[in-house]
Amino acid sequence: MSTFSTAVFNTLIGLCTVFVVLIVISLIISLFKYIPALEMKMKNLTSGSKKKSSEEERKPPQRPVIVEEEPEEEEELVDDGELVAVIMAAIVASSGGAVSADKLVVRSIRRMKRNR
Repeated sequence: MSTFSTAVFNTLIGLCTVFVVLIVISLIISLFKYIPALEMKMKNLTSGSKKKSSEEERKPPQRPVIVEEEPEEEEELVDDGELVAVIMAAIVASSGGAVSADKLVVRSIRRMKRNR
């Protein structure tokens, strides 16, 4: 056999293998519609004998304990350049365009405490 015919043969074997596996997977998926019926049948067989004992042993569910923790205050780290641009845009918008953005200078940024 030549090299070319060996390569073609290997390619055909590979393609056939892939399609056979795809067909098998397709058949398995097509059987999924029968699984719920089998589960119900098995559940009915096993629940008939254990029904009385399970009712006696069943306890009411307990509620989970929820512990609320105070969230830690995190500082919002914003790029200062972006913050300056937002402040300047707000000033220009509130002045109705009377102040040019070129003439504004932001020297410091401090958070003010509000009394609510």
